[in-house]
Amino acid sequence: MRLQTAKATPTLIVALLLMQPVSFAGTQAPVTDPSKVKEIDWTGLSEAQKKVALKVMNGSDCNCGCKMTVAVCRERDSSCRRSMIFARTIIDALREGKPEAEVARVVKAKADTFVEVKLPEDSGVAYKIDTSRNPLRGPKEAPVTIVEFSDFQCPYCAGLQSTLDQVLKAFPKEVNLVYKQFPLNIHQYARQAAVASMAAHQQGKFWQLHDRMFQNFSAINEENIKKWAKEVGLNMAEFEKVMQAGVVETAVQKDIADGAAARVLGTPTLFINGKRVQERSFEAFKKAILEELAAVKAPATIAPAKKAPTTAKPSGRQ
Repeated sequence: MRLQTAKATPTLIVALLLMQPVSFAGTQAPVTDPSKVKEIDWTGLSEAQKKVALKVMNGSDCNCGCKMTVAVCRERDSSCRRSMIFARTIIDALREGKPEAEVARVVKAKADTFVEVKLPEDSGVAYKIDTSRNPLRGPKEAPVTIVEFSDFQCPYCAGLQSTLDQVLKAFPKEVNLVYKQFPLNIHQYARQAAVASMAAHQQGKFWQLHDRMFQNFSAINEENIKKWAKEVGLNMAEFEKVMQAGVVETAVQKDIADGAAARVLGTPTLFINGKRVQERSFEAFKKAILEELAAVKAPATIAPAKKAPTTAKPSGRQ
């Protein structure tokens, strides 16, 4: 008996095609110039790593609905948050030393579970953020306080430091800066760096280690943290003791909780006198600071005094 072979109908063929995942990687010219991938910091990557990053970006689809790869979407649409996050995930994975296959797996997992987070709509809201035990730069009694929630392995936090230095130099008496820890899970050594910086804080050398780590953020690992701690003059026996005892871990955890209470979603996140900073250019900081200073110096509105009754006794003042 001859077996009959089933014939595929056009409708069945279309249905089967629709069931297959569609990739746009083979339909678009790949991006070969890292500078074309907008708003991505390539600092610290070797040329070989940059090639791997571009390969993964060109081989990964952006799921924003643009029908483009991550690389092409970054090149053509700098407003797309999804492609920016996927591209940064690739860069961060490479900085952590992950091989190409693992980088591709990480970004795919990110895309498969991605939920877009919108920035809080809290314009004008002043959060009460506890800064009583945090490292502070600038005069303690300054009328304007910048609170920075940051991550030592975050390239965008590292890039912001020069702007913050510029702000403090422009307003040496009016502004101070408070650092709050917000290490991200995607950065392998971020929490260890946070704990180390607080151990340095106990010896009065937080900012020295802070500066050294941000200057070398792409090289942060356990060995280098200890090396830099020694170079900035820490008592290493005391430093090791504090690190192993977990004494300052509580302080890091409190900062993370404070960030969650202020609806911090990523790094860097900054507040000026409790109000969220939306733009991080020097001019934007300057404008916000001047507004806060004007509010502080504005004379209080005094209600007109009531006329005293005619029978009132003299006050005795000359």
